[in-house]
Amino acid sequence: MSVSPAESSLQPLARLLGYARYVFGGLLVLTLVLLVWQRFGMEKVVELAGNRFPVQVGDDRSENGVSVGSLEKKGQDLIVHCHIAKKVNWPYCKLDFDFLKGATGIDMSRFEYMIIDASYTGPGALKFGLVMSEAEEGLTRLDQWQTFKILQVESLELPPSGKLLVPLNWFIVAQWWKDMAKPSVAHSIVNLDNIIHINMPLGFTGEGEHVLTLHSFRLHGKLISQADLLLILVAMWVLCAVGWLAILSLSLRTQLKDSKAAIALLSTINNALQLEARELAGQAHIDPLTGVLNRQGLRAALMNTSSLLTDPMAVIFIDIDHFKSINDTHGHDIGDEVLRKFASVIASGIRSSDRLVRWGGEEFLIVCPMTNVYQGRILADNLRHSLHQQTWPAGLRVTASFGVAQHHEREEVGVAIKRADAELYRAKQGGRDRVCAYIPTDMIASAEAA
Repeated sequence: MSVSPAESSLQPLARLLGYARYVFGGLLVLTLVLLVWQRFGMEKVVELAGNRFPVQVGDDRSENGVSVGSLEKKGQDLIVHCHIAKKVNWPYCKLDFDFLKGATGIDMSRFEYMIIDASYTGPGALKFGLVMSEAEEGLTRLDQWQTFKILQVESLELPPSGKLLVPLNWFIVAQWWKDMAKPSVAHSIVNLDNIIHINMPLGFTGEGEHVLTLHSFRLHGKLISQADLLLILVAMWVLCAVGWLAILSLSLRTQLKDSKAAIALLSTINNALQLEARELAGQAHIDPLTGVLNRQGLRAALMNTSSLLTDPMAVIFIDIDHFKSINDTHGHDIGDEVLRKFASVIASGIRSSDRLVRWGGEEFLIVCPMTNVYQGRILADNLRHSLHQQTWPAGLRVTASFGVAQHHEREEVGVAIKRADAELYRAKQGGRDRVCAYIPTDMIASAEAA
């Protein structure tokens, strides 16, 4: 079943819409998967209390106190032994975590919270704080501790489970540091992108031996923050939509161009066949004498069967030799019988996809789709020989001359017909009963090279 040009032009658009459905469906599934993964997974965890960073213990002896702290490592646990003796007002021990490597520390800006997993034994209660030192460009000098921005959270207590979650947004810039360093407004806000040190001061309410076992001290965050993920997803959707619109626009422009070319081609077919509206009125598509197509029939076939115009396409012009003499000698009835038999012989020697046309009088035209000039020449020669093998009315010997040409892309059909007509004239001038074909020099060169 043939496909109309309108339906054919819509096929690329239909395929594009089909592809878009799969692309946007896949993007929707990817979006949902990433959002769910970001919400319930995509976890990034950094252990601060393991062997990755140096840790040491301190006490109030640096401030004339007599409390003594010591550190024991047992597997992954850090065990702080602190003997509190009240010589100063606020006796303490502390843990110091050092993250400085060269001039940089840890970027904690992409983390959301930290979890302290610890257990405590000793007289009284334990209260502790967290003090972070941040090195900031334009403010900090590594040899002057006062220039490190101090971020702190105070009065923390371990819950009964021993696991304490501390959101990073609890940290504030220490007021005492701002009073001392007098930073600019730009340097007075919390910034976590270069933390070089964490100090954990441990305050105990009673004297004696206190033991804090730190099982883990971890930072928790997301591999991709929610804001960054949403930005990435929006960019993906925008790029996909813009890309699809660009492809759709290009496809529509191509179809418009093809439609214009098809209209122009149909116009050239009309001109090539020299069919005017008044001549077409009332004419049938079939030649009543031979039963093959007439010019109007060829025009309809070319318009309704798109495969006929598929390149390469060969055009074969045929003229019965000395047909006027047959009519003059044997009469028009014998001439009509010759025409009918001639059309039958030619029609039986061509493919079902080819079209045989009575061009006028004793002239016939064959349109052969998907056939180059060399194949057309072979077909014409086979038809010429088949005429020799027939028994003709009145004992006649009927021969024909053939002219072959090939229609090329972006070329009017009429041009190929004129070339075939010129080759037919050359065959008749060369002695008749022969095949002449128009083969451009570039095709001859290509054939010789092959």
